[in-house]
Parts: sequence; C-alpha cells; structure tokens
Amino acid sequence: MAEKKTEKKIALLLLPQQLNQQKYILRSIHVSKNTQGVKYDIVNLDDTELTRYYDELPRQAKQWLYSLTSEGLYQMEDEIIKRHKQQKSGVQLSQMLTAAYTRKLREQFEFFKPFAHLVKWYHQLPNAATGNMRTAPCNFSMYKPSLTFAVTKKNGRLLLQTIVTINGSDYLLDGFRRFHFLLESKNEYFLLADKDYQTLEWLVQKNPSQYSADAPLFAENILSRLEENYTVQRNNLFAITTIDVLPGQRVLLSEISNSFLVLTPQWVYDGYVAEGEWKEFFETTNRGEIIVVKRNKEIETALKKQLVALHPNFVKQLNGWYYLSFADAQKKQWFLKVYHQLLEMDIELAGIDTLTHFRYSPHKPVTEMTIVKKDDQVLLADFSLQFGEEKIPLQELQKMLIAGQRAVMLKDGSLGVLTETWITEYATIIKHSKVDKKQLNIPQWLAISEQKSDTIYQPLKITVSDEWWKNWERWQQADKVLYPISKKINATLRPYQQKGFEWLKMLAAINAGACLADDMGLGKTLQTICFITDRLEQVKGGLVLIVCPSSLIYNWQQEVAKFAPHLRSYIHHGQARDINNICATTMDICITSYGTMRSDIEQLSALIFDVAVVDESHNIKNPAAQSTRAIYQLQVRCRIALSGTPVMNNTFDLYSQLEFLLPGMFGSKEFFKREYADAIDRDRNEEKIVTLQKLTAPFILRRTKEQVAKDLPEKTESVLWCNMGVAQKEMYEGIKENIKSNLFLNIKTEGIGKSKLAVLQGIMKLKQVCSSPLLLPGEEQTTGHSVKTDMLLEELANLGNHKVLVFSQFTKMLNLLAETFIKKGISYYQLDGSTPPKKRAAMVADFQEPGNTTNVFLISLMAGNTGLTLTAADYVFLFDPWWNNAVQQQAIDRTHRIGQTKNVFAYKMICKDTIEEKIIQLQQRKKELSEHLIGDNEGFVKQLSKEDVEFLFS
Repeated sequence: MAEKKTEKKIALLLLPQQLNQQKYILRSIHVSKNTQGVKYDIVNLDDTELTRYYDELPRQAKQWLYSLTSEGLYQMEDEIIKRHKQQKSGVQLSQMLTAAYTRKLREQFEFFKPFAHLVKWYHQLPNAATGNMRTAPCNFSMYKPSLTFAVTKKNGRLLLQTIVTINGSDYLLDGFRRFHFLLESKNEYFLLADKDYQTLEWLVQKNPSQYSADAPLFAENILSRLEENYTVQRNNLFAITTIDVLPGQRVLLSEISNSFLVLTPQWVYDGYVAEGEWKEFFETTNRGEIIVVKRNKEIETALKKQLVALHPNFVKQLNGWYYLSFADAQKKQWFLKVYHQLLEMDIELAGIDTLTHFRYSPHKPVTEMTIVKKDDQVLLADFSLQFGEEKIPLQELQKMLIAGQRAVMLKDGSLGVLTETWITEYATIIKHSKVDKKQLNIPQWLAISEQKSDTIYQPLKITVSDEWWKNWERWQQADKVLYPISKKINATLRPYQQKGFEWLKMLAAINAGACLADDMGLGKTLQTICFITDRLEQVKGGLVLIVCPSSLIYNWQQEVAKFAPHLRSYIHHGQARDINNICATTMDICITSYGTMRSDIEQLSALIFDVAVVDESHNIKNPAAQSTRAIYQLQVRCRIALSGTPVMNNTFDLYSQLEFLLPGMFGSKEFFKREYADAIDRDRNEEKIVTLQKLTAPFILRRTKEQVAKDLPEKTESVLWCNMGVAQKEMYEGIKENIKSNLFLNIKTEGIGKSKLAVLQGIMKLKQVCSSPLLLPGEEQTTGHSVKTDMLLEELANLGNHKVLVFSQFTKMLNLLAETFIKKGISYYQLDGSTPPKKRAAMVADFQEPGNTTNVFLISLMAGNTGLTLTAADYVFLFDPWWNNAVQQQAIDRTHRIGQTKNVFAYKMICKDTIEEKIIQLQQRKKELSEHLIGDNEGFVKQLSKEDVEFLFS
C-alpha cells in the first residue's frame, strides 16, 4: 500500500467576530491536507509559535504581529486603562476604554497591513446557509476603501446607500460583511480608515431610517453631518431653497499682521453672507438644506463704490477688500470719521471688538436711565451712556448692539468696551425699544421678563406695582390660591387649571397678552372661559371675541353653554351673519372663524373688544398671511392666544403670535428673524435661546400631560366637532334628501318594522359621507374633501411624539387615511380583518417597543376592539364612532388598561349638523336606546319610532 502523502502549511487564522470582544482575534492554524481530506489544528499564537514559524518575517512585522496576539492585546488594554484613569475625564471610563481600545486595535492592523502578504491567511465565519462555523483561506487587500453616499427613494421613503470605492470600482456596503473596521467580501478583507469606521458607527447609532418619511429632518440630521467630509448624491430628492431678497450691507473690520486695517464689504441675504467677487448665485447648506442665494449686482457694486471713495489708496485695490496701514487709518482721525459715516449710511459694522491694534478706553461705561412717562403699553425713558466725558449717540449705540458689537469707537480713537454686566442689564432694553433722539420708547412688558433677578431691569421693575409683584411670587408657590373662580362656573378646576386661570388674570391686570400652550386635552378652553367670566364680572358691558378654526366654532359654543350657561354667545359665521348682532346689548361673546374675521375685518376693527381669544393661534404664525394682518387690526384691551403647538416648524412661528399678544415688544419681523429665529434655528446660538426664553417665559404657559398627570383623571372622553366645507355639506344634503324621500315612502307603504334595513342603510350611507365622500361609489361623489381627515391631520401635528390609535368601522376609510399618511410622510401601522395573526402580533409588539418612532396605529373598529394591548398610546380617535357604547369602550380600552401609566384622552369625531350629531342627541333623549344603536340591528329598530327616524333624517 502506498504511503499517504500529506501537505502541511502554517497560516494565521483571523476570527473577525471576536474583534473588540475577546483577546483571541488571531490564532495560528496548522493545515494538513491529504487524499482523505483537510485537517485543521488551531493553536494559540504565542512566543513559541511566533519564533518557530514566523521568525523569518522582518523585525517590525514580528513586533506588530505580536501586538495582535492575545498577550499583546492584554498589554495594550492595560496601558489604555492606566492612561485613562489618570486623565479623570467626565466621560464614563468604560466608554472611553472601548473607544480607545478599538482605535488602537485598528492602528495595529494598519501597521501590519504592508506585511500581510508575507504570510498565509485563513478566517473562520458562520456559513450563511447552515450557520455552522466555516474555516477557509482568505487574504488582506492592499487597496484602501473609501466611502461616498447616495440617497434613493423606495415606496415613498428615503433610503441612504453607502458606496464603497475600491481601486476605482464602486460597490454597495450591503455586499460586504462588516466587522467594526474590517470589510469582508468573497474571503477578502479591506481595512477602513478610522474616519470611515467612525462614520459607519455613527450611522448605526443615528439610524437614518427614522427620518425616511421626512426629507427636511433627513437632510438636517443625516446629510448635514455626512457632507462635512463626504460626497453625497442627493439625486434631486430634496427641495432647494432659493433666496431672492435685497441684501443688508455690512463692512467687516479686521487686521493683517498687526500692521494693516482691513475693510471687507459683505452683503447679508436673509442671514447668509456673501463677499468677494460678484457672481449671480452662491450656494451653501444649512443643517442639510441646500440654499441658493441670488446676489444683487447693483447693490453690491454700490457698496464697493462707497468704500472706494473713502480713501485714495482704495482705488487700486481690486481684490474685493480694502486695507490701510494703521498709521494711515489713524491719520487725521480718518478711521473715526469713517466709522461714524458708515453708521450714518446704515451700513452695519462687524468685528470692531476683535481689533487688537487700537487701544481700549480706560473709562468704564456710565449709564443713566430714568422713566419719565408710562401708558398702557409703552414706557418713555431718558437714557444716556458715556465713557469719561464723551456721550454715545443713542441711535449709533442701538445699531452697534443689533450688529452684535460690544465696543464703540470714541473720539480719541480708543474703543469703549461694554462690559458683560452692562450688556446683561441694558442691551435687550435698547435693542427692543424705539429710539427718539435721547429717549427710548420701551415696551412696558419688558419689566417682568427678568423678574427672578434682583439687579437686572431695576429701572423697569418699579413701573409695576409692589402688590402685583407680591401676587406674582405667591402665584409661583404650588399650593397658594390667589383668586377664586366665579360661582357661576359649572366646573371644579384641577390645581393646574386654577393656576392657568390665575395666570391669565394676573397678566391681564398689567395689560399683557398671554399664550396658554398646554397639551391637548388639559382644558385650555375651560381655563379661558373661567377667565372670561371673571373679566366680564369686573368690566361691565365688556365684549369678548373668540377667533378659531371654523371646525371649532360649535365646540366653543357648546363649551360656553356647558361651563358658563349665564353667558350669551353669538356665532358670527355663514351667509346669514349680521355685524349688528355683535354689538347687541344682549350679547357677551362673539365666536367667529379666521376666514370670517378676515372677510369682515373692516367692520370688526371698528369695534372695541375687551377680550380677544385666538384659538389654535399657530394659524397666525405667518406675518404675511391675510388672517395675521387682519387680526393685528382688532382693537382689543386683553389678548389671549391658545395653542398646544405655538412653535410648529421653527422659532419664527412665535413672532406673529407674540406681536398680537404684546404689540411692539419684539420689534419688526426682520429684527426678530435675525436676532432670534435665525440665530437659534440656524446657528444654535445658546445665548439667544436663553435670552428669548427669559423674554417670553412670563407670557407663555405650557404644561404637558406628564407634568400634571397626578391632577388628571385616568381617562378623558370628549367630542371633536367637525364642520363640513361647502362642497362636502352640499353632497351630504343632496344624498340625505334622496334617502329621505325614498325612506319615508317606504315607511308609509311598508311600516317602520319592515323598513328597518332601509333605515340602517340610510344611516350608514350618511355616516360614510361624514367620514369621506370617497367611501361612496364614484358616480355619487361630487367632492373628495373630508373635514375629518383634515382635522385628524391637524390633531396629529399638534400631538408631536404622543402615540395615537385611530379607529374606523370602514376598512376603506383606513385605506384612504393610509394613502394620505404616505403622501404626508406620516409612518403608521394598519390592522383590519384581513391582517394575518402573525403580522398583527408583530405590529403590536413594534408599536409597544420603547423608542419606536411610528406613532399612529390605524385599526378597524370590529377587528381591533378586543384582544389588543396598546398601552404605548395615550390618545384615541374614533373616526366614525360606533353607537353601541360598549363597543366604543372596548376600543378605547385597547390603551386604557392594566399597564397603562399615562392618562388617556379619547375623542369622538362628530360632524356638526349631521346624522352623527342627531344620534348623540337621540342617545341623550332616549338613554335606553344608546346601547342598541347600530351595534344591535334588531334592538335598534325595535327602539326607533317613526318620529325618531324623522328626527334623524331632518
């Protein structure tokens, strides 16, 4: 018998799954191969093994190979631990060690990579088909991979693709297996650069898919970071914002080599700064958003000509900026004169407080401020600032402060520095006031914006009475009740609602507007009605105007009737409205819509209202909108805004609402945008955030459900009234008349008992029109508009991150909502009778998972009213309520059950002046009927009389 010939070889075995977890990432493998097969003997890679089989490697290669043995890795870890323990960093030591260890480990692979081809390699990984560990030859590539990214779209959702470029060819990252900083494909390994590895780790942590339905958030949170270091193909999937406005003019002052003063002309286009040679457009990005600015050649050229004319040397300087030696700049006080000349030309100066060549004045700022006059809204104050004997013109001072400068040029050529204390005490007052020579017209409400400080704004604090300040301090104490509500109010207020009523009353006492911004469901309407009642008892003959979305008009009327039945209200809306009814002595409250207010503003602005309430005040967030401009024209003594979301998109949303509540306090919209909105939203300026919070804190009261949970009942059920638009209402009335004529003819000939099916079919059809006309056959549709869909979308926008259940008895309605959600970029789950049990369980588990960002669950009322636990939700909308109360309660109790830690709010969506409202009224009139309506056909018909049917279809 012939001898078996055995081939033997020694190789390094890479265990990539153990990277960063165990110290055995490299072993030595002895491979024996003969006719009977291949045998692998895996041994530890230690000094003996290295000396015996790898001694021929270059010395440096052996050193780095040793560093990757288990002994070398333990030594590396010990060194890292010692070093980081000595640094006493605030970061958790374990986090620091993991990051430092991984970084060092990648370095070791980087150092050894040039020698990797000198040895044979095997690796051990699970078999994709069987899951068993598979040992096979592999190799390390000398090519260095690089990353780029591309955004694609699939099923309406954005996807981020990571592209790996190797030796000029592009591959999707999905085609590799990644082990921290190693990529593997077809038994070949590629080593990522540290920057690329960190980026991929960041993407895993950030999870771009959570923003896949929202392009602006995707760009802001993902692309803005990636584009700092990588090429990203956006593939025209993101909107480009084009700015075409007249620029503000600015001169940036700086120094070169401590020898020259430099004047650089700049143009500020809606906060974006252009300089240098003129081009028609310049492109930039802001938090991932692409911004294209259209430049104005005429204005830019004019500023350059103005600067060239300031000094003979500037004519020959054609590089886009102008410079002078400090000696020339100070000769005959040239710079001082130019400084004042530019300010008089309304050209902003920037950078003056960064100049180091100019000496600083030894004099400290001395300020005098005296209130000389006070009215309901404005304080008139004498104001002076001086350094030594020199007084600073007030108008120049305001311009410098608005430009963000903290130093002023004095006549002796020195810089007068405004200290931090001075800035804190006076800068906001001056920036928010109107300057009239040596006097300031100050919005009096600034007096309470810094009430927690003992030193700041003292000159203004005295303009508010000591008694008011004492009450303000008492109000901030948890258990103090300042003012009892009127005895005419039919309600007992919860503690936080009592605080809200008192807050409204206190601000009204100093003629300040108030924005009540409590979460949805916390009773903003009730708190406001309590205040209105109290106010009308104090101001005899006062008139209240309530402006709200048309869908909420009847909600307000019913809430007033419920909580303050003694108050007389008039709805000023519709074709039959009469302005004279508002002025009638028999009227206390006028309720109108934004649209009607806008149409009738000429007549409404001629009236004097004691109180104006603007409900859902985010409807006036656009200063240019007609509704906003109209509401500014109202003559009002006391102003209230109600909104669970005063800021919906950005800080600028606040401006119009604040301008209505506190006219003039926040200056022009241009000032507010630059001073606060852009600085906060675009630049994340912490100082501006703090300042704006201080200014607005007394006038915006927001309590979340979580903050007042202990004061809330476990479950609150309300009606959300929906007012159909003209087209939907016309369709409803036409179908109702058709049903009515056929139905009553049937009842007349067959009797009510034999007409039960026709009654039910008629009710069902009208309910479908209320939900959405699209539920009816196409030939019957005259419109596709659904007021309920509009209101649901609005409520979802207001609820932010709260989890929501939406029930409908019509599966097709759920499908229509799903289509709308896809268009709007709202992620959702959907469950109906066709949902397989396995998928149903998976969706419920996902919805319940903490951190899951899909906040809406669409559920068929009958398929999902039992057997589900959805305690992650705390809001329930019954889109087309089931009239059997037990069925409704079962649906609501999907979330209101054991395990629920939050208060639950349930809303029945009911169309006003429709069969839906009639059934509610019928339920109240015949309580015994309510348990049978629709839910039990036989019981329903038995209980209905002919008169009941006539009432339902009237």
